[in-house]
Amino acid sequence: MAALLVLTAGCAGAPAPTPSASSSPLVTPASATASSSPTLASPSTAPTPGVTTITIELANGKVSPNGSRINLTKGQTFVLDITSDRDDQVHVHGFDKAIGVKAGQHLTVEMTADRTGRYEVESHHPELLIAVLQIR
Repeated sequence: MAALLVLTAGCAGAPAPTPSASSSPLVTPASATASSSPTLASPSTAPTPGVTTITIELANGKVSPNGSRINLTKGQTFVLDITSDRDDQVHVHGFDKAIGVKAGQHLTVEMTADRTGRYEVESHHPELLIAVLQIR
């Protein structure tokens, strides 16, 4: 239990806000075929069938999604589809994954939900909660 509390505390040490429902339009479930959400740059590839794509936009000092809960199943593949208007870093807690992004850059990072629990995804410049991965 204590380990879970440490993982969900966030980089800034501040308590995480209560995330909203998982119906975020910036998450393309495995059953969907395309995302209609706007981004700073066009995605280089269409979403892969059977893979959940989480579209992350860092723009104007804000992040999107903003605290949304993303439900995943252990063993499921997911993709972080990131665009940014500034140099930043996206950190996936619990996976020890730090993704450096440059202003104007579009990148995709494929990952596997290989553990269960609740894991925050946040930006570091500024420190903002992007999403919470709920893996069961």
